[in-house]
Amino acid sequence: MDLRQRLVHLALRRPHALLVEVPGWWRTRVETERAMARRGWRPASSPAGADVLVVCGSPGADLGEVVDRVTDQLPGPRARVAATAPEEVATALDEAAARLADERAQRDDARDRTRADRADRADQGGDGGDDGGDDGGEDGGEDGGDDEDDGDSEMAPEGIPLAGSGPDRDGLEMDVLNVPLGPVLEHWPAGLVLRCVLQGDVVVEADVDVLAGGAAASPSATAAVTCDGAARALDLAGWGDAAAGVRRVRDLVLDGHHDQARRDLDRLAARVARSRVLRWSLRDLGRLDPAQARAHGLPDDAVGDVHDRLVAMLERARDGLAGRSDAAGDRSAVVEALPTLVHGLELAAVRLVVASHDPDTLGASRQERADA
Repeated sequence: MDLRQRLVHLALRRPHALLVEVPGWWRTRVETERAMARRGWRPASSPAGADVLVVCGSPGADLGEVVDRVTDQLPGPRARVAATAPEEVATALDEAAARLADERAQRDDARDRTRADRADRADQGGDGGDDGGDDGGEDGGEDGGDDEDDGDSEMAPEGIPLAGSGPDRDGLEMDVLNVPLGPVLEHWPAGLVLRCVLQGDVVVEADVDVLAGGAAASPSATAAVTCDGAARALDLAGWGDAAAGVRRVRDLVLDGHHDQARRDLDRLAARVARSRVLRWSLRDLGRLDPAQARAHGLPDDAVGDVHDRLVAMLERARDGLAGRSDAAGDRSAVVEALPTLVHGLELAAVRLVVASHDPDTLGASRQERADA
């Protein structure tokens, strides 16, 4: 068995899939996660580690361009598929597996990609770009192309070039970095792009955008959505076991097993609320007082720090399951407030703070269209 066959065999045995959720297709993304788990597939955290790209929904023009760039970053063997409804997911994953197993198609894809990389290098560097050596073209050229894509794209902070310099709070010159987060980023709201300007590792400026879908589907059950958001925050806080438990509650809600979901969620919410370690690790991170929350039009449970909002998120889900109130509320205002909410934070804290506010990107994109 040669190297190519080994790679195909490994990709087929347990593929790693990177999911792109379009705002409005939350239910399709969740069904994709569940179908992957049933098949033994694993989630990928970046394009470089993915065999399959699954687009959950129908992206608009801007998000579609980002998806195309992400596709180019997948190493081979690779496959890209799409599902626009939960019932389409199984067929899409079957199609992805078939494409990975198609050796002729994978060879053609690798050959076309190599030619495209060489053409790009020729356009950028003339004859000198090609003279780097055909021996390293297939390997070094692929890596070089990915680095350039990372610098121009809105997918991850790696490879972002220096944008210049500026004075810090003490009047000293410091390097200024432009670091975009999203829209294709693990444990990140669908379609959200947060462009941060850093001095050192501190956010000194930011702006936000939502790359919406073409024809957005309707939101899904709010208690399940809230559980999903809480699981995202718990994952980022390093509480993977609790995050997995909350996702199981999410799935119970979607399957209609509300009594079991309530019991499990009560236990998990109590564990999170009483954990001193979690409380200490998230203490004062992204703290808001009531006046600040009101000034940005944020809901009452935005007050406090990341831990407070995480506990409140689980309480919203419990209330929703008990029929006491809307489990999600209007969280679209969070999106517009994000540049202020992350100002002064270290980059490592930004994703936690964003997750703790559980922004409604679908609602924000609809509001933007209504205001246009």
